[in-house]
Amino acid sequence: MVTDMKDRREWVRMKCRARSGRTAEMKVLDISAGGTMVEYHGWSAQPGERILATLPGLEPQPATLVWAEDERAGIAFEVPLHETVLDRYVALVKG
Repeated sequence: MVTDMKDRREWVRMKCRARSGRTAEMKVLDISAGGTMVEYHGWSAQPGERILATLPGLEPQPATLVWAEDERAGIAFEVPLHETVLDRYVALVKG
């Protein structure tokens, strides 16, 4: 049973694949229709690089790593998430 918001957030993870083929699985910290903020640790992708981002239950989404700073990164989706899909992930991320 999940007892606090931090524990609940830990299972919302996004898989990302860079052009180099290297992948990373990162915890989603915040999400909007246009993108997400994730924890960013030791992944080879650099800001400006196009990636594929996969949220649980969705197909891989083309995206761009926009920024990376202080162990966090911003990812912009090429196609915004549908409102219904967004509502589902916001509820999971926010707890």
